[in-house]
Amino acid sequence: MRMINFRKYMLNIRDKYCEVFGCRVTMFIYSVIIEINKNIFMLRIIMLYPSRTGFWQKPVRDGYILTILFLTVGQLFGQDTTTYRQANASMFSNNYTFIKQNKSDNSGTFNQRTRTDDGQYWYGQGTFEENKQKIYLTFDTTECNPRIETKKNENHRDTLYIRWFDWWGNRQEWFTVRFTDTTSNKSYHADWQTSFIKIPMTELKNKKLSLYGFSSTRKVVDLEVPIGVNEVNIFANDSLVIHTYNKSNEELSKRKNGFITVGMWTKGKRTLFLKREK
Repeated sequence: MRMINFRKYMLNIRDKYCEVFGCRVTMFIYSVIIEINKNIFMLRIIMLYPSRTGFWQKPVRDGYILTILFLTVGQLFGQDTTTYRQANASMFSNNYTFIKQNKSDNSGTFNQRTRTDDGQYWYGQGTFEENKQKIYLTFDTTECNPRIETKKNENHRDTLYIRWFDWWGNRQEWFTVRFTDTTSNKSYHADWQTSFIKIPMTELKNKKLSLYGFSSTRKVVDLEVPIGVNEVNIFANDSLVIHTYNKSNEELSKRKNGFITVGMWTKGKRTLFLKREK
């Protein structure tokens, strides 16, 4: 069992640090460590009886030192992602995820996501700084605002293609586009197989359109198609089911296995968030 766990750990380290040290160097060090692990009994003898095993000979000593250095560097460098969950959460989940470029950093980016059993979502993101007692969050909602990406594709010059994505880039399959001018009753529905809408350019007399959830009268976003554009990607969330947190800053108080802060549906009381095991 220990051998299996060790191999899993080393495989994760190897894949993570190929980009840091270069794959050739990383694979060499990885192979050295695996070989030492295969002969763990001999390694113990080397450590217990250095004078008899030739530990002080340069090749043996350098291999041992290299192993220790590699394991140490693996703990200090490379992106680190940690998630904490709200304890005693029933019928919903509420998680904070912190991302550091290096494990030794005391700042980075974070996101907070809440999901209920009836399909509603809350999302927040931003930056954080921490010390021994506190984690300070600064929320940024600019990237959560609806945005439109457009381009011209020569492969379908006579047809406008429209795709809808949520904030995280997940393609939405069921939606409708209508002319913003309500005097026109024309509607275009997304193809469930391709997840996009096709509108012939000859029918696009009015460039102002509105996107709706499928079979819904609830408008998600308005847009205007620029001249010369025949592809539109819409990044927006349905505000009825996906919400943003109404806060700009937050202070988390560290505890042994997590932190405490005001949770969701706790009537304003601070509650415990526990580290989620990977």
